[in-house]
Amino acid sequence: MILENNEEKRSTLWRMVLTVSSLLVIIVAVFFIVRLFTGNPLEGTWINEDSGAVLEIRDNGELTVTEGEGSEPLTAGYSVDTKIKVFTVQTDMGTAEGILSGSYNYNVENNVLTLTEREYGDQMVFERR
Repeated sequence: MILENNEEKRSTLWRMVLTVSSLLVIIVAVFFIVRLFTGNPLEGTWINEDSGAVLEIRDNGELTVTEGEGSEPLTAGYSVDTKIKVFTVQTDMGTAEGILSGSYNYNVENNVLTLTEREYGDQMVFERR
């Protein structure tokens, strides 16, 4: 056994093991809490079953929109305000005008993203792939 006849050294070793394991648990918990509350809730690939459109939202502020099978993917920038739940897409006037340009209220529930146009109230529903 480890340190068979020295109770004081075993006690010190046991306290050290408990301290290190407690610190590891706290560090892992803090990591997941920070990741949960500061991450981008829209990051990922979303598919609209009706139109076949695919949104690929990356964490670096880049959005790729593919309208359907065989269509050319278009890239745009975006921003997300998680406090008021607004998703804003900034597109170049020449390449992607009208596809998804504008501001949307968003809602994510059970891997379903609902984008509601802020001006007219039109809705688009996407499922996470």
